[in-house]
Amino acid sequence: MKRYKVFDKGLISPFQNFQYEVKKQYICDNFDTNKNEECSNGFYATKIDGITYSWNSSSQKEIWLVEVGGEKVEINQYKMRYEKIKLIRKCTKKEIIEEAKKVEEKIGYKLSSVLYPKNPLKGKAKKVTKKDIENLKKWDSVKDSVWNSVRASVGDSVKDSVWASVRDSVWNSVGALISSLFLNIKEWKYIYHKKGENPFQPGIDLWNRGFIPSYDGQTWRLHSGKNAEIVYEENKK
Repeated sequence: MKRYKVFDKGLISPFQNFQYEVKKQYICDNFDTNKNEECSNGFYATKIDGITYSWNSSSQKEIWLVEVGGEKVEINQYKMRYEKIKLIRKCTKKEIIEEAKKVEEKIGYKLSSVLYPKNPLKGKAKKVTKKDIENLKKWDSVKDSVWNSVRASVGDSVKDSVWASVRDSVWNSVGALISSLFLNIKEWKYIYHKKGENPFQPGIDLWNRGFIPSYDGQTWRLHSGKNAEIVYEENKK
């Protein structure tokens, strides 16, 4: 069977600090068949939807395609252990994104975006268009509702994966981004919107365009680029 396994740089297992070798067949002599033991003797690997457990795109981690066999204990998508394992090859980002997209409709969220979230504050600062300003004005009318709505509608299941990537002043944009990950939500709580539409789409569009909005109580700003450069300002009063 083919599975995926996440390694620290140098083919080090992130939890057991064990170094693997490519193409070598590993066999666990004391494999634990007890399904009540989530963490026990055996080699761990998962299907594509389970690698979020140990993956972090901002770190020096690698995803490898592996071959597993022998006895197995598959508790859930994150906890699968096997008696035998062999590393086949390192996976590319493109490959992982393609495989993730294949299962998104089934699992109900954008796994590819969770694995590789877009960082709007990278590279050169973007130029602001009329559409971006229009989205900023729309965002002004819905931003205060985003966290209550997102928490009530989808919970906090993926919030921690992106929480630390921005400062306090732009958490609402993160909330909008999180709302965009879920494919099956057609009605968002605590805010009026047309059925099937995401009321926080203006914030999502700004994020995907490479902008982070901020507001100090008087002036709206759009930030872009690796230095969070201010590329647009508008006094609301």
